[in-house]
Amino acid sequence: MHHSPRIAIRAWIWRAFVQTALIPLILVETVLIAIYLLSNTAIRDAQVGHLRGMALSDLQASAAQETRLVESELEHVARLTASYAALTRQALSDSSPVSPARLSLSPDGVRYSLSNEGGAASFYSNTTPAQQQDLYKVTRLATLDPFMRETVQNNPLVASIYFNSWDSYNRIYPWFDTLGQYPHDMRIPEYNFYYQAAPAHNPQRGVAWTDVYLDPAGHGWMLSAIAPVFRGDFLEGVAGLDITVGNLLEHIAHLDVPWDGYAMIVSEQMNIMALPSAGEEDFGLDELTSHSYNEAIRRELFKPEDFNLHKRPDTVALAKAMQERDHGVLSMPLNGRQHLVAWNTIAATQWHLLTVVDEQEVFSQTDELANHYRNIGYLLIAGLVLFYVVFFAFMWGRTRALSSQLKAPIVGIARMLQSIGQGNWRPPRPRTEIQELEGIIADVQIMGERLEHNATQLEQASREAQEASRAKSQFISSMSHELRTPLNAIQGFAQLMQMSPPASGAPDYLEEILLASRHLNQLVGDILDWSSIQSERPRLELRNVDASALMRECAELVRPEVEARGLSLSMELPETAMWVRADSRRLRQMLINLLSNAIKYTPQGGITLHCQALGNRVRMSVADTGIGIPNELQPLVFDPFQRLGQENSSIQGTGIGLSLCKEYAALMDAELGLESQPGSGSRFWIDLHRGQTDEENSPSPACTSRVVHVDLNPSNRDVVAATLADAELLQLDGETGLLDTLLAHPPTLLLLGTELATQDAHEIVRKVRQHPALTDMPIVLLCPEGRFEELMSLGACALLAVPIDAQELRQLVRDLTRKGNAHAL
Repeated sequence: MHHSPRIAIRAWIWRAFVQTALIPLILVETVLIAIYLLSNTAIRDAQVGHLRGMALSDLQASAAQETRLVESELEHVARLTASYAALTRQALSDSSPVSPARLSLSPDGVRYSLSNEGGAASFYSNTTPAQQQDLYKVTRLATLDPFMRETVQNNPLVASIYFNSWDSYNRIYPWFDTLGQYPHDMRIPEYNFYYQAAPAHNPQRGVAWTDVYLDPAGHGWMLSAIAPVFRGDFLEGVAGLDITVGNLLEHIAHLDVPWDGYAMIVSEQMNIMALPSAGEEDFGLDELTSHSYNEAIRRELFKPEDFNLHKRPDTVALAKAMQERDHGVLSMPLNGRQHLVAWNTIAATQWHLLTVVDEQEVFSQTDELANHYRNIGYLLIAGLVLFYVVFFAFMWGRTRALSSQLKAPIVGIARMLQSIGQGNWRPPRPRTEIQELEGIIADVQIMGERLEHNATQLEQASREAQEASRAKSQFISSMSHELRTPLNAIQGFAQLMQMSPPASGAPDYLEEILLASRHLNQLVGDILDWSSIQSERPRLELRNVDASALMRECAELVRPEVEARGLSLSMELPETAMWVRADSRRLRQMLINLLSNAIKYTPQGGITLHCQALGNRVRMSVADTGIGIPNELQPLVFDPFQRLGQENSSIQGTGIGLSLCKEYAALMDAELGLESQPGSGSRFWIDLHRGQTDEENSPSPACTSRVVHVDLNPSNRDVVAATLADAELLQLDGETGLLDTLLAHPPTLLLLGTELATQDAHEIVRKVRQHPALTDMPIVLLCPEGRFEELMSLGACALLAVPIDAQELRQLVRDLTRKGNAHAL
């Protein structure tokens, strides 16, 4: 049952104030502040969102404006390239006679211009043999040198202008030492600044732009605007204008990017073409603008993969967005800080101009405004907290004053109830001016008076119930005694007659007498045991018991009955001791009950005893080949007085035995179970804890025993005399002179009946144990099973039930005389 925690009246009143007054006030104020904060947040977010949108729009507009500027410059370069290509085509198509050009010839077949004469430089690769080199074409191209010179001098973005022919001739302005710069076997059509203008890459035959590459002419990293020069459908060569990365960076560095940002150019293939120094730290790159040229450039070289946005994990999203949209804005981390990147596409080249700014710089003003509004909200909350701290202090004082007015009468009522609980039915009453409390005090007084009346009646009823219980116990004890006395005589004399020479027909009669008396004795014992368990939980004394030896002993006890019914009895028991923790007498009783049931419910076949270790437990089982138990009836087997449909059969029983076995198993922390199949038999098993230590239990040689038996019941004396005929037996019909007899000749064993004339068993056992000479002498008490719980605390070595079972008596005496003072319970 759930009990709520108890609190003092002052705390209860304070809680009531808080729940009914303070909390509503706090809720109201909290709702008002929440409304303010939410509305303020909504307004602030709207303003911030608007400012952020304007900032992003400005950034996008700036990117678009700068894109238009760069695009106009690149379009101008493209127009110059187209003009130069047209002039070149016209010059090559001129059929007027000209003299061949005079160029120097190197030993390995390279023709070149030896010195700078104010015009362009020439280079004819030795991949074209000297006799096949077209010197007339060189003369015609020289007519364009003034145009080339004017183009470079009047366009700061242009680093050089050149023409490359299909047969690896290069004419370039400004002049430089081509023989020392170019590889002599240079195949010009294999370089990107030639083949990207060819029809395979440029089917429109217009101006094309290369990606950034390392210039073989020595200008470092650059990009080119190139245009094909056709004569008919034959590609005579490619005209081009070079723009170095350095020049391009210098140009975009002058672009006006807001918020201290910078611009950069990315190709259609997402390669970074121009990255200013401000962006090198953000992207973790060093822009390539120059080259050492320790050797000639024999093949085309492009920027490494680090300059490709697709190949960098931190810019993959940007590259994807740029491919999907011509323009846009994206927030992304660069060098550990969040940046805004806006881009626009240069239509003429499909390049992308990017403007990159620090996001914190863009939104610094909007963030400052948001923090200002947030601080106002914090100030309001702080003021509210301060107000309620003062208000709570005031309310706490009021609570203390009110609780003091209520506490005195309530404490007085509590003291009245405590007094009534201690038996003072009419305690003094406290004073109060509160009408409701006064009514409670009056009700408490009335309650005390009624309780006084009820307690008197309850005490009288309790005395009557105790008298009735005592009378019932006396009746059960008297009935048990009256039943067991004749049973003892019947069973004892029947056993004596069985030991004597048989007369005609006597064995059968004796057997019937013994069976009937044992059944009646067992029936009375089971009823008394079951009644004892129901009224009071018995105390068992658990010791180490040899399960294997105990099963053999029980098997020998029932073997005559088994053989009389024509059944077989087999034992699958280990040869060595199998120790368990159990009460030996109750475990023996459980095994006898299981064996008795197996005998009664097995019309033919046999019974098997089995014992095995299962981990830290030992399983003892009794299996039979009897009629078995249906599955639907097995849950009822251990219920008391349950015969499972055999109530009107010839099989004797009360249905108490298995119920007792279940109770005893629980008391020994054991488990009792069964497995059964109708028509195939049943197997009952007991699982017990294994003993902690091995105890020696091998039988010792028989010894001569001197036994003293004291009993008022002559039937008991006759049975003992006949049973222990081979021992030195001294029998007394009373306790008079017993102590002197024991001290004069100390016996091996003392059998003491509990029904004596002048002294009870408690007094006799106490006197015997007081003498040192008799301290270790085994004592066996002969008593009804109903008194076992009462007599177990006397310190006797064993308790033997009456009527006396001759075989059990002989076995007990034999065990005690062999083991000395070991307990046989």
